[in-house]
Amino acid sequence: MQKTADIGKFYYFFPQTVAMVGVNQNVMPAAWHTPISADPPLYGVLISPKRHTLQLLSKENGFTANFLEFNFASLIAKTGGVSGRNTNKLDKFGIKYSPAEKINGPILQESYAAYECEKFAMHEYGDHFLCIGKIVMIHYRKDIIRGQLIITIDPSTLSVFKRE
Repeated sequence: MQKTADIGKFYYFFPQTVAMVGVNQNVMPAAWHTPISADPPLYGVLISPKRHTLQLLSKENGFTANFLEFNFASLIAKTGGVSGRNTNKLDKFGIKYSPAEKINGPILQESYAAYECEKFAMHEYGDHFLCIGKIVMIHYRKDIIRGQLIITIDPSTLSVFKRE
């Protein structure tokens, strides 16, 4: 195994899923996102102050976290290459959505699951803000839940995880 003290972009060394974060009529791919607490149900997203999404979130009551399957990777990447300051990404990329019920943000129709998160806290850590939302609504495709199991599908494997 190699080693280096030149840390650089350390985050390329671990696998990441990307959530599509929605605020108002804007979406942004976020690789840095995580559950924070089960009780209360809190979810966190890290957003750079350079991003239009952070400016929108500072004025709104929350955000959505939309989870898409791997076959949407190209679309997710395209949305990350365009700023929402000058472009409506939902229109530009033909992304179908419904308005969230409790916060001002989109629920992407192609998501297998999405959270509606009321703004709970925002704190600056280094070069990003940790935006924490309290999950107030979960949208999910019925076909991913079977009893106490959550089913995830990968083209080469079928993974099954026990739900707590």
